[in-house]
Amino acid sequence: MNTAERMTERARRQAVLSTLLFATGQTATARDLRDTVENVHGITATVDRIRADLAWLQDIGMVRLAGDAATITEEGREVVTGRRDLPGVH
Repeated sequence: MNTAERMTERARRQAVLSTLLFATGQTATARDLRDTVENVHGITATVDRIRADLAWLQDIGMVRLAGDAATITEEGREVVTGRRDLPGVH
């Protein structure tokens, strides 16, 4: 993966976490996240790419998944608010 791809990946993951932070109940489906990441953040992604990002974010404790819905964790909130640095997101 080249530098531009890594930067896009980080921006997309940051956008996913930011979207979850401001979502009702801090929860959203992969499709809703994809739509917001595209419409608000200007980052084009497939639903499958968002699901892969969510799986990665769950593996490192930033979100919890229940079916196709994701909820941001306290650790994820700390990343969005800048209290915690996370390689692969910032």
